[in-house]
Amino acid sequence: MYPTRIALLLLSIALCSCTAPAARLNYDTSLSRMYAWDGTGHDPNLRRARVKRAGDPAIDDDSNRKREQVFATLRPYSAAWWAVHNEIEADNERRLARKLVICANCLHHAPQVDVTGTIAAD
Repeated sequence: MYPTRIALLLLSIALCSCTAPAARLNYDTSLSRMYAWDGTGHDPNLRRARVKRAGDPAIDDDSNRKREQVFATLRPYSAAWWAVHNEIEADNERRLARKLVICANCLHHAPQVDVTGTIAAD
């Protein structure tokens, strides 16, 4: 009597897997990644942007170090001094621009309002 009950139990378990809903057969993986988003912060449904990492910082330091050595030997405020000074400043600006990333959505621009002035009549 017990072997028949065990056989019926195993048969019913086996048949239950055949009666799975049809939606499970055509399972779409893209729908499983949708999250409810309240509108604040990063939207979890969007892919994250890949961030490029800066190259070897030692290369940048070497070029400025050489310029600063030359800069120290020049007569202050001469034409050559200004040329080297401008190269050092441009290199520092380029390095800062590479490191500084401002998100377009982070800055909230105030709507431009056309303001016209009137002259009071006397």
